[in-house]
Amino acid sequence: MVLSNKLVVLHPLTIADHTAFFRVNTHPEVSKYFDEGALKGNETSLEFTLRLIRSCEYIFTIRSIEKPGLIIGDCALHDWNKQANEIEMGGALLPEYWGLGLMQSALDLLTHFANQELGIKTVLASTTSANSKAIRLIEKMGFKKTSADDVNTMFRKVV
Repeated sequence: MVLSNKLVVLHPLTIADHTAFFRVNTHPEVSKYFDEGALKGNETSLEFTLRLIRSCEYIFTIRSIEKPGLIIGDCALHDWNKQANEIEMGGALLPEYWGLGLMQSALDLLTHFANQELGIKTVLASTTSANSKAIRLIEKMGFKKTSADDVNTMFRKVV
């Protein structure tokens, strides 16, 4: 299933996307905010992509509406707690697309999908505490900080 709005198109991640997906997630300005275990040093782009596809409930590539053939980022729903009706979301976007509203647009689509299609009532988000851009974005989207330390900051939003 493809999700879209006036700014972005989200396509389910496939193994055919492995090179572009890996390029997004290994970009130095993107990967510096990942947890230590996110990227395994010896993984190929294909192995990395397969691992992420298996570990997420839903994972999408982000493409701009103007260039729908170009993968510029990704967003995912993972760690679904069906008893609590909550799921975590996250994503990455190439730096040249920061500040254009594309990630917010993608995460809005993902939040709507989680609520309408999966019945999710609470969406969680976490980022490294040093990622001030992500923190500002998540707060702008109405998420409330639930915990923070020197390493990670957690957020929650009832949808």
